[in-house]
Amino acid sequence: MLSGKNKIRWFLGVLLLISGVTPVTAAFSSTNEADTLSGYLEQALTGNDALRKARAEFRISTEKTRQAGVLPDPKLVVQYYLQPVETRTGPQNAAIGISQSLPWFSKLALLREMSNHEVAIAGAGLAGVELAVARQVKEAYIEYGFLGLSQQTVADNIELLRYLEGVARSRYAAGKAPYFDVLKIQIELAKTEEKALALADQAYPLRVHINNLLGTEAERVRIIPHSLPLVVLEKSEDTIHSLSLLNAPLLQTGQQLIARARTGKELAEKDFFPDFNFSLNTILTGSAEYGDPPDSGRNPIIAGLNVNLPIFRDRRHAKVAEQEAGIMSAQSFQQEQMRLLETQIEQDLYAYREAQRKLMLYRDELLPKVKQQLEVAVNGFQSGENSILELIDAEKGLLIFGLAEKRALADRALAVARLEARAGVVLANWEQ
Repeated sequence: MLSGKNKIRWFLGVLLLISGVTPVTAAFSSTNEADTLSGYLEQALTGNDALRKARAEFRISTEKTRQAGVLPDPKLVVQYYLQPVETRTGPQNAAIGISQSLPWFSKLALLREMSNHEVAIAGAGLAGVELAVARQVKEAYIEYGFLGLSQQTVADNIELLRYLEGVARSRYAAGKAPYFDVLKIQIELAKTEEKALALADQAYPLRVHINNLLGTEAERVRIIPHSLPLVVLEKSEDTIHSLSLLNAPLLQTGQQLIARARTGKELAEKDFFPDFNFSLNTILTGSAEYGDPPDSGRNPIIAGLNVNLPIFRDRRHAKVAEQEAGIMSAQSFQQEQMRLLETQIEQDLYAYREAQRKLMLYRDELLPKVKQQLEVAVNGFQSGENSILELIDAEKGLLIFGLAEKRALADRALAVARLEARAGVVLANWEQ
């Protein structure tokens, strides 16, 4: 049977092993594949409502492309004369005609180009939604995993407090410590148990949020992971900046908005030139009733050309000015998004570096020292050299630093998830 000193050493060793001082279990080790991060992402691809909406909007834009830049339908006109018109060559009974409108040269090509820009904008929007959903799923999984690690850390701390309560009771029974020591530990135990209940209460809203992201029923049970992915950036900060400027969907949207406005201006300038309408008509003529004229019963054929006269030019100048303003607006949007992206990347990189520093601080320095401090405090309390307040202080440090180490691990993963959404590429190994 373990002595008090050996027991506390063994317990702290197990506690720190679980709490993550050593590498935690891989995020994909769950026996239920649907409750892993990869399983979440796979479900979101088919079930997320925002993704399905973006795909539908992209399909709408692609179907519109097939309708753009096509000649208008020809028109067939049939006229029947209620009172035939008597002519030298015979009575005119009816008329049949067909007409076709033709816009000014290159107008149709410009309309097709405008539609292609719309498709590109919708495609960039779809890519942005896909990246946003992947980021949201990763963030939700990370917070769910942090909850599981926190619950385990608090549960282990409760077990430690119960052990310390037993030590205090033994000293009190032996007349070596006042009952105040027992009460002090019981108060700390009650506070820690309340924290455990608060953590348990967080599980349901997190689970509902995950189910909503994945497009499943809100009440679906999800296993709480008790580990987090050990994600570490695999690309340099300069590379991340370059990839973001190249792949960011909002920047691609801005480029297409500029191109669409320029094409719109070119199309507006074509309105200064006329459109055409060609027609071909014939009149159905009967045989002459009197005499035998040489053209009796012949149907005349009439070719026609209609041209609109673009004489009201103020409206057309205003349309060109509108498109020029659109170009300036799109360029400003592009610059705004570029600056915002640079700011966000710098903030995310700072968050990553800060989490990395904290993780190393808690894992490599503070947790080992507070473990040693608690061991010394327990031994000193058992021998009567240390007070209960010193023991409680050491126990609080173990809990606080243990949770802080988990928070740093989660914050590092969150920063990577945000950077991946901005860069549009995977920057870390999420299966590690």
